Amino acid sequence: MPEFPEAAAWTIYFAPLTAFVVVAALLRDRPRDAGRLVIAAIGVAWLLSLWALSSVSDAHGEAIGFGSHDWMAIADFHFAVSIRLDGLTAVMLVVVTSVALLVQVYSTAYMHGDGGYARYFAYMALFTSAMLGLVLAGNLLQLFVYWELVGLSSYLLVGFWFDRPAAAAAAKKAFIVTRFGDFGFLLGLLLIWSKTGELDIAAINEHAELLSGGVLAGFTLGLFAGAVGKSAQFPLHIWLPDAMEGPTPVSALIHAATMVAAGVYLIARFFPSFEAAPAEVRTIIAYTGALTALLAATMAIVATDIKRVLAYSTISQLGYMVLALGLGGYVAAIFHLFTHAFFKALLFLGSGSVNHATGTFDMRQMGGLRGAMPITFVTFVLGALSLAGFPLTSGFWSKDEILLDAWEHNRLLFVIAAAVAFMTALYMTRVIVLTFLGSYRGGAPSAHGSASGAPHESPLAMWAPLAILAVPAIFIGWTNVGGGFGELIEGALPEALRHGKPDAEAVVVVTGTLAALLGIGAGLAIYLARMPAPEVLRARLGPLPRIVEQKYYMDVLAEDILVRRVLYGGIGRACELIDTYVIDGAVNGLGRAARLGGDVLRRSTVGQQQAYSSLLLAGTVVAVVVLLVVSGNVLER
Repeated sequence: MPEFPEAAAWTIYFAPLTAFVVVAALLRDRPRDAGRLVIAAIGVAWLLSLWALSSVSDAHGEAIGFGSHDWMAIADFHFAVSIRLDGLTAVMLVVVTSVALLVQVYSTAYMHGDGGYARYFAYMALFTSAMLGLVLAGNLLQLFVYWELVGLSSYLLVGFWFDRPAAAAAAKKAFIVTRFGDFGFLLGLLLIWSKTGELDIAAINEHAELLSGGVLAGFTLGLFAGAVGKSAQFPLHIWLPDAMEGPTPVSALIHAATMVAAGVYLIARFFPSFEAAPAEVRTIIAYTGALTALLAATMAIVATDIKRVLAYSTISQLGYMVLALGLGGYVAAIFHLFTHAFFKALLFLGSGSVNHATGTFDMRQMGGLRGAMPITFVTFVLGALSLAGFPLTSGFWSKDEILLDAWEHNRLLFVIAAAVAFMTALYMTRVIVLTFLGSYRGGAPSAHGSASGAPHESPLAMWAPLAILAVPAIFIGWTNVGGGFGELIEGALPEALRHGKPDAEAVVVVTGTLAALLGIGAGLAIYLARMPAPEVLRARLGPLPRIVEQKYYMDVLAEDILVRRVLYGGIGRACELIDTYVIDGAVNGLGRAARLGGDVLRRSTVGQQQAYSSLLLAGTVVAVVVLLVVSGNVLER
């Protein structure tokens, strides 16, 4: 196969971007053509991504050398754009384009008849282009620009149905909350540039060990702040469940497989810098990931909206990846990102298929769909098994590698990770029982489905992507059984940070397998056999279920206390008073003083010559008297 040219790499980025421009400018009134163009553009990017993966594989994951291109120069600041193509980049390109392509095909049926059909595909093309630009960026500032463009695209897609107050509020919440993390990212970028004058990613990683511990700690924590926002880690995880107000294909693409993985990708891209940073930085990362994974898993157990269960599951699995990166498990984290993208996209699209048939996302109104929707049922179960880490599925292989890293480096985090694995199997079993087993409970009217008729299987354009995604959801984890995936990914790292083929520990394999099987068994016992019944179990747990259902009151803390009371009621009210009585008071007072002075002077100017002469004479007398008093030392006598 010929060497991969730089022009092809740029085409991966520009193909969907061109589709966005064409749809926005020319095809707004031709929705079917808009959808076809976007699918074709992402198809081109997908084929080129496969070529890129093949070329990088031939180079054992090492970077393919592309030069930089000067963009601008201002005084001493020179900004050049560049592409970095290595094992990490190639894997991410395949993940983004593969999932995006299947999601677009699925969307042709799911969004059929929607008034914003063309606008939807334009936004999807913009997002895909931004995500590909982020992955390909060889320059930190360039990466930051695409990072923000991804955030903008997410805002547009979450709020796609902007006439719905919940969707508009969710879009604003996602955009604002992630800004807190992005501000930290920006500070880290400014810090590293001010200390090194360097923005090239490879150069920063190469010379990271030469920087002081303080600079490295500030830089890496800034990057991690950005990752916390984008990858929905505690405490900035609160935006992701609300983002489910967007169309389901948006959730599958952005909030399962690609955008939320950007934070994990950022840490992995700067992994040498994080390894060179003080150990406390990695400890913070590991425990943040563990706490996020644990809290989100508990919230998934009690959620009744199928999409929100999957959203909490995504947060939990992202916490798994961050946990692994904090422990030095570079390959384990990216391997789990790779497998997770496929089975989580499958599950989200499966939830959309269920909604299409029942008109609701509320699992309490579903049930009994196994017979009516056999393809959706089988593919959803396969995705759930992989997510739960059932033996020999993709999730089993990647989750066990994270458990192995935790076992080798921190036994407390290993216990937490194993508990999360158990809870993952439990809540996914609950979803399957409530959605597909038992008897149908009626559904509800919806824009994409109606409960007026019997549930039915989704059309071909929707179930075909499910069937295709089910294959990698089960089998793609085998790519690292012999260490091939790890070798490809580690090609992006310096030689000193490469660890070779993964090991295996019997205790880890047994623990991971038992966690999955016990979780599935507990789910069947509670929700299918009702031994004990969920209501009985809830009563025995006291206030805990209520606390978890309220999402540990994080939304209350953020929205009601911090925003409405502290910012609006406290700081906002104080600023209003300062503005009204200090700033406006000073300006208005100065105006009143000037007006009063003018009134006094106006009254002294009466237009009578005799009065002016009298005042002049009186003033002269006063001046003469003062001079006599001062010069004659009258005061001292």
